[in-house]
Order: sequence, then C-alpha cells, then structure tokens
Amino acid sequence: MRKLFIVVVLGLICSAKVEAKKIKGKILFQDDTIEVIFNIPIKFFSQEPNYERLQYKVKYYNQSGKKVVIRPDDAEEIRFKYQSKEIRMLSLYNTLGLGNIFSISSNIFLKLEIDGNLKLFNYYYTQQAPGMYSASTGMVTGGYSYSVEKYILQKGNGKLKRTKGLTFKNDMISYFSDCPELVTKIENKEFRKKDIQSIVMYYNSNCK
Repeated sequence: MRKLFIVVVLGLICSAKVEAKKIKGKILFQDDTIEVIFNIPIKFFSQEPNYERLQYKVKYYNQSGKKVVIRPDDAEEIRFKYQSKEIRMLSLYNTLGLGNIFSISSNIFLKLEIDGNLKLFNYYYTQQAPGMYSASTGMVTGGYSYSVEKYILQKGNGKLKRTKGLTFKNDMISYFSDCPELVTKIENKEFRKKDIQSIVMYYNSNCK
C-alpha cells in the first residue's frame, strides 16, 4: 500500500511540473503593439502551454533581458505561435468571477478559439477529486487534481456567458433569442452541447 501511495504522489508531482520556453510573440495595448520574448510555462507531460497560469499573468523579457510580468489589466491581448498554431489570449472584464482568490486583476486572459461577432473562448481551471476510503484496509488514498476546460461565449463586447451542462438546450435557446433560425436548430436537436463550435460558426455566418 505504501508503494502505491508513493507512485500516486510521484505522479501528481510530475503532472504539476512545468518548464518554461522562450517564445516570440506580441503584446497588444490600446494604442501600441510591442514584440517580445515570452517566458511561456509548458506542461510536463502534454507539452502544451499552461493556459491556466497564463490567464492571470504572463512573463516576458524586456530589452535589458529582465523578466517583466504583465497582467490582464495591463494589455488588451497577447499573441504567440506554438507548434505552428497562433495562440491569442484576449483580456476581458471578468464578469463571471472566473479564477482563483489570489487574482488581483479585474480582467482575465482567455484563449480565443473562434473570432467574430460571437466569440468562443476556453477557460482553464483545476478540479480537485477527493480521496477514496478502502474498507478492506481502513485507509484513505490521496486525492488528485486534473485540468478542466470550459467554453465561454461573448457577443460583441458584451458580458461573458458560461455554457451550462444539464440545462444547455434551454440556456442556449434563451441566449440566442436574437436568431430564430439558430433557436429552431437547437430546439430540433440539430445542434447539441457537443456542437458548440458549429453553433458559434453558424451564428457568425447567419445571424445579425
């Protein structure tokens, strides 16, 4: 049992471990754009950027080679390319109260998935799973954490909208009341929760 516990602990440490890579990119301000070298945190196993961390602050090197921290309240957007894909994270007023209690910004960087009059973003957070009690041993195994992605919508420059789970259909019917054609497709189950990207693209192409 002790060996199993050690393996679990080591797995959790590795999953939480990140490295950082120097990546060229841009910071967009209201009246200016600067090219910088970002210090992007990369997850150990997936080798993907740690977007959850980037939502609250981003580090880059200035002309003197000194690390500088920029937060969502300081800029409108950050951009960089990773594995040939352009990553855009927009600074948005956090109307949903997303994030942790340690965030000092009123805005949050959200990763843009689809641009247009209706935007689709990904919000990243860590979910905690409790430990499990074993009646045979009388012991509790340690809990663990895992990363979760959640879709966020925004019409124009309006408030952010979090997609819901169990009430997705009724929620989206209400949210898209300005587009009867889309509402009909949702009512007829042509579009379901798994089709959120198609819903956004349909709205941008067919709804005014």
